[in-house]
Amino acid sequence: MIAEVAVFSLTKFVTLEDNIEMAYLRQWLLLVLVQVIQICTASGPPRVIGKVHHRHIAKVGRNTKLLCPVEADPPPLMQWNKNNHNIPNGWTRFKVSQDGQLRIRGIEMDDAGTYVCKAINGFGNIKINYTLIVVDEEKGIVKQDNSLYNQSPDEDLRKEGAPPVFTELPKKDHIVRPVGSSVRLKCRATGNPRPHVTWFFNNQLIQIDEDPSKHPQWILKLQNVNELETGEYTCKVSNRLGQINHTYTLEVIEKIKTKPVLISPHPMNTTVDYGGTASFQCRVRSVVQPHIQWLKRVEDLDSIPNLNTTIEVKGQKFVVLKTGEVWNRPDGTYVNKLLITHATESDGGMYICLGANSMGYSFRSAFLTVSSGPNTGLSYTNQDSSSPKNHLPLFIAVPSAIIGMGLFGVLLFYIRRRRQCNNQGSNLKIQRFPVPTQDKDFYTNNYHNNSNMLPISREKIPKTPTPSVDLYSDISSVSQHHPHHHHHQHNQYSY
Repeated sequence: MIAEVAVFSLTKFVTLEDNIEMAYLRQWLLLVLVQVIQICTASGPPRVIGKVHHRHIAKVGRNTKLLCPVEADPPPLMQWNKNNHNIPNGWTRFKVSQDGQLRIRGIEMDDAGTYVCKAINGFGNIKINYTLIVVDEEKGIVKQDNSLYNQSPDEDLRKEGAPPVFTELPKKDHIVRPVGSSVRLKCRATGNPRPHVTWFFNNQLIQIDEDPSKHPQWILKLQNVNELETGEYTCKVSNRLGQINHTYTLEVIEKIKTKPVLISPHPMNTTVDYGGTASFQCRVRSVVQPHIQWLKRVEDLDSIPNLNTTIEVKGQKFVVLKTGEVWNRPDGTYVNKLLITHATESDGGMYICLGANSMGYSFRSAFLTVSSGPNTGLSYTNQDSSSPKNHLPLFIAVPSAIIGMGLFGVLLFYIRRRRQCNNQGSNLKIQRFPVPTQDKDFYTNNYHNNSNMLPISREKIPKTPTPSVDLYSDISSVSQHHPHHHHHQHNQYSY
């Protein structure tokens, strides 16, 4: 009896122990399952959503907020710091909202600095940086990081500050001008704040009376110069972040007494394959830098919708081509180059290089021939219908017609003679006559007789080379047989 009670009690104890273990096991499996589900459905580490403006401007005494546009699953934990120091809960004017925004009440100048929002979850973290700029409008001062400076309408606080950088400077620092001429010196630069430009002549400040809003400071105009204005002109470009300068040397000489002289043999007649690249070079000798311009003669005036776009030289119309930079050579000459790419037949024709200064102008011309078009083997020099090349079909058609008439005569003679033989055979006994297949003598004589009517020349028509016109020659004396359409593109490259 006692033994039976003991066995029953032990069995009951073991069963209770098993139930507890199973309960723990079920809870553990449930937790693992939940974690697996969370891992499978989670989207990963935090990521930025939308566009972030990293520079934030706040005014003294106002409230502001910095966003932390981040999303993640599981939701991230948001942390803010200022200048690499965590923002404690004791900062009563600072509060982080549930969506991660940092709100600041009653902005002070010392609130300026670098703020970082850090979003963290089990998959990783991400940081978003802000630069808070504080403006005191009453005092007209700005604090950015540790810098305190006066507020300026020339500065865009939404953009990073930048020191001045030149954006436009001529490649020549030494300028020669005759007495009475005008000069424009340029010192264009960019920066934030917008740079301020001052000019100096031989280290003496130049007072400019013109309104800066109407006349840019980076241009210095000198009119009706004289020899006393020879010297160094320096522009100083500065803003709160830096300063740069550039110096020009101006040399004022006596008035020019001669016009430019174009140095032969340039430009030279040139031949280029269809689709190829051709170039003309122009060299000018002048006391001062001349104005060099390239022109192209227009043959078909109907192709130009507006004749006001052309100029007239020696009674002929020309279109003005875009001209590149003029280079000064060590020998005192000036050089400019015209480059024609992807040449077509419309590019063929007369080109003029014109050099001018205050005393006048001179010019020289040359011709461009474009050969071997895409569908023909002909050359394109843009000659008109009076050109001998256009009579080539006649030289072929006329002799062909004469030969054809000769062959027709031989055939007609043969048919008539055969008919006569047939008629005689109908009245006489049938006889077989040897009928010749070809009357060789008649054909030969007839062919030669007809051939003497128009001799066929096998010689090629000589092509007369087009001369390069001298600068003092009359353009009108040059061959007029070079029609050209001015709707073409010319790329300019100087050297």
